[in-house]
Amino acid sequence: MYICHIGVISFESQTTERESKAIGGIQSYILELIKYSLDRNLNIQFVGKIYNYEKHKKLIYHQIQDKLSSTNKFLIHLFFKSPFLKFRKNTIIHAHRPDHLSAFIFFKKNLSIISLHGQQAHTVNIRKGIIVRTIYRILEKYAFKRAVYLIAVDNKTKEFYSSLYPMLAKKIVIIPTSVDTRVFKPMDGSQQREKLGISTNNKIILYIGRIEPPKRIKEIIEAFKIISEENKNYKLFLVGDGIQLSEMKELTNKMKMTESVLFLGVRKKRELPAIYNAADISILYSGNEGSPLSVKESLACGIPVVANDVGDISEIIKDGVNGYVVRQETTAELAKCILACINKSYYMKEACIKSITNFTSDKVNKKVIELYKEVING
Repeated sequence: MYICHIGVISFESQTTERESKAIGGIQSYILELIKYSLDRNLNIQFVGKIYNYEKHKKLIYHQIQDKLSSTNKFLIHLFFKSPFLKFRKNTIIHAHRPDHLSAFIFFKKNLSIISLHGQQAHTVNIRKGIIVRTIYRILEKYAFKRAVYLIAVDNKTKEFYSSLYPMLAKKIVIIPTSVDTRVFKPMDGSQQREKLGISTNNKIILYIGRIEPPKRIKEIIEAFKIISEENKNYKLFLVGDGIQLSEMKELTNKMKMTESVLFLGVRKKRELPAIYNAADISILYSGNEGSPLSVKESLACGIPVVANDVGDISEIIKDGVNGYVVRQETTAELAKCILACINKSYYMKEACIKSITNFTSDKVNKKVIELYKEVING
């Protein structure tokens, strides 16, 4: 079986750091799927940009850019270089953005699949100008028509695109993101705190992800401000990087919270399980998500999650069982849910671990491989 992925990812080793431009749920999704596929002797190619690339005998890499630029420039490079890339006729192109696939299907006749990681069309409409929105919509529509299947990572994404393109609804299947429970698993929290230099007296609220829109970091900090005024031993840890990092640091400085809000920067993936296990709870408060990976990683470590109702959150998080869903999206309500979750976090551990049973890498990636077989078989 021959599969070619399109996108941007970052290899990580003992000596290299993860590149901040290639960190996020989509990149982790691609990496996990590639690893799973290679372990099962599938022939995998990758088109795009791999940071810290190290030659892998089983992975063929077609570099599109030496240095990654904006998404628009990356797409232009795809259009210019894709005609010159050679694939076997039975190679399945697996894109993780509709516009990326459009750069191939103008020149190639390969069968194709698109993974839909949230409602990207909605994000484009909010953040881009009319020219970019129009071009994106044309490319998206063309790519959707040519794709054999569209993989929505959550039901809301399926409903969103089914309403936009009713004639394509039958193409959309739901396969969520997965978590590697061999990596993300419960550890002794006290030991992890000791290694990280965190006092056992502190209550740790953890955010792991990009520090940029639509992640709403400002609202998280503002909610924490409400909590910290009465709870001096509470700490907010922010792990990640992004275009709003400097702005958020300035905000915490202005609020005089530099002692209680700590920016830990980009961390290697192998460091994350220890950081999760050192926390009391983790948090996600986003404007748009599909099937957020950080939520599953946290739960796999036995750490409950506070999140607003985006993507498949309400299907995974149950109030008072493995976290809390913020249904009234105000900073006051977010602060209220955080406090409730921290007070019960110790008793939720087993329920957290149990709640991701159906989202393990083996179970989820197996479904994707089965879908590849359906495409090949006609």
